[in-house]
Amino acid sequence: MSLDVPGSLVVDGTLVPTWNWRSLGKTNFSGKHKRTGFNHQVICTLDGRLLVITDPLPEARHDAHAFRAHGLDQLLDSSTLADKGYIGLGLATPTRRKPGVKVPQGVKDNNRIINRLRAVVERVIAQVKTWRVLYSGFRRPLSLYRQVFSVVRGLVFYAAGRTFE
Repeated sequence: MSLDVPGSLVVDGTLVPTWNWRSLGKTNFSGKHKRTGFNHQVICTLDGRLLVITDPLPEARHDAHAFRAHGLDQLLDSSTLADKGYIGLGLATPTRRKPGVKVPQGVKDNNRIINRLRAVVERVIAQVKTWRVLYSGFRRPLSLYRQVFSVVRGLVFYAAGRTFE
């Protein structure tokens, strides 16, 4: 798989909630969201065109780990925009504030520009999660999750007028 799209891309991770955590021994529990679920990486263009929704990873994983596990670090370069969860991966991310240090105005302006451009991926994720099975919590046996997600992913791309490869 290669992403031959000119210009910058935007990447972000999202949690698709599930309701059954006991069958997995709490391995899918996200402390940030206080829910169980699967992490998916979403890649889109700056104009909001959805390009990729990755497969789920087993267990609760941070965005940076999921980014590497899917091999996206081999496909995306430093022109790709991301949030602070991807710091250290060679992507364009906002600068993290150091404790007790006042942030210079130039850094604030840079962070504001990156976050304003990166907002497009949040809207794309919201459009993807309009499919009820992705936002209300997956209530079927977790062994069926990959199959159901593949169908929904295909429908998302079909609804967007693109074929899924």
